[in-house]
Amino acid sequence: MATQPPIQFHRYTQSDALQLFPALLAPHLPLSNPIYNRLQSPLNTPSRHCLFAASFPPESLPSSLKPSSQENNDNSPASPSSEPFTILFTDRSRTTESQIWLFSSLLTHSTLTSSQTLTLKSQIKSAISFILTTAIPEAPGWPFSPILRFAAVHEPIAKLIQQIYGDAVEYLTWWNVWVLSIHTLKPTAVRGSLPEGYTTSRVPESQIHKVVSTSSIPRNPETLKRQANICILDPEKEMVAWAYIGVDGSLATLYVEPAYRGMGFAKVVARGLLRGAEGGMFADLGVRGSGWCHADVGEGNGGSEGVMGGLGARVGWRCAYLRVNGELVKD
Repeated sequence: MATQPPIQFHRYTQSDALQLFPALLAPHLPLSNPIYNRLQSPLNTPSRHCLFAASFPPESLPSSLKPSSQENNDNSPASPSSEPFTILFTDRSRTTESQIWLFSSLLTHSTLTSSQTLTLKSQIKSAISFILTTAIPEAPGWPFSPILRFAAVHEPIAKLIQQIYGDAVEYLTWWNVWVLSIHTLKPTAVRGSLPEGYTTSRVPESQIHKVVSTSSIPRNPETLKRQANICILDPEKEMVAWAYIGVDGSLATLYVEPAYRGMGFAKVVARGLLRGAEGGMFADLGVRGSGWCHADVGEGNGGSEGVMGGLGARVGWRCAYLRVNGELVKD
């Protein structure tokens, strides 16, 4: 029986990755939306030395897809778009935040054959080995913690990570991913939806501590300052509701103070934020839209499910947030 050659990952410069990867991921939207947005985030400044990688080398690309730094190389095998491929992004210097996003083109299949499952398993093992063995001494926080913090991991990949690494998986939570095409959002008169004296604005920096203290997920104030956001202020200019677009394009940190729930404020901030992001309201933050939004919602979270359903979203797939202890990973 023929054996599959080992899958190798190849590091790309940030400029080459941004020229190439979105074009390969776009046909797979909305399934690829988390990594599509994360690798293009304006938070990926060169000083962070983020890792951009793929399971195909630059020279394997046809000239139409080849980054400018490779376009003079004529030895071009088949396009990776015709073969299973994986794209990887990491920023491991974000110590307590999510660090790793990955996407495999095999995820577009509703069910995987045994051969495809073996290929996906090999992609995962090679990706994690590549992350652990790639030295980035110039990055902030080097040497990195051995804990790998994965975000928005599609269910087939998450289950294989559990199967492969067992006790090295130290944390895992499951979420339903609600998906929404921004273009299906109906316009709404935001001011007309609010009581007299209440207004919408960006989150005041002086009140970011409220966002951090009410979130069940660790939030970094400096990261929040650079993310698209909107809030509702009461007549005393105190925040009573707010929402952010996460670094991966998700509707994140949607919160309404208990005394103001049931008034429709969640839908007001969510709709205003999403339409604003797609319409260029946050261009000063470098935010660009994909035309899609997703939200990771815990099963049984009726409030968030109601908001997303009211916006016209549907459940698209399941994902996991998980941590792998690299010190326990065995070859």
